[in-house]
Amino acid sequence: MSDNSGKCPPQFVFEMIAAQTARLFITSDKEAEEVAAEFSVAFEEIYDTDALQADLVQAVERLFVFIESVEVDDIDRLLSSYVWFVANYENLTTKRKKKALIGSPLKGRPRESNRVYATAKNFKTYTYGVGSKTAPHLPVEWEPTQEVEFDSIFSRLFPAEFEKKAKESN
Repeated sequence: MSDNSGKCPPQFVFEMIAAQTARLFITSDKEAEEVAAEFSVAFEEIYDTDALQADLVQAVERLFVFIESVEVDDIDRLLSSYVWFVANYENLTTKRKKKALIGSPLKGRPRESNRVYATAKNFKTYTYGVGSKTAPHLPVEWEPTQEVEFDSIFSRLFPAEFEKKAKESN
């Protein structure tokens, strides 16, 4: 039995993984199942990933059902913005506390049975917030490598950017 047994990603981390899975699905030649499998492997070192792949595929399906029902100019930009938003905001108006007084916000938690539904609901809320200009959106100058507090997550979500930064600093 793994040390990570029962320690799934917290909801906000799951949402970032799901949005990045959706991004890579639309920007690469890979199927959603293949991208989800890659993320399951990438995160198995820190979380229990038994149900992660299947839940990510379901989340991607729900995100695209919603995206197809509304007019979105740049889906990739919206999904990138959502990853940034979830890392930096708890909701449309509350900044995320990245350094908790006790424990880590990234600590594994029991799997939430409704995490796929919650992801789609939260993404929908964010998208409508962006459309009505009430939600913060991705700053032009933002790079994933700037998320130093969540480095263990972002280095897995954006491995190419972190490899590039490592090469530049050598």
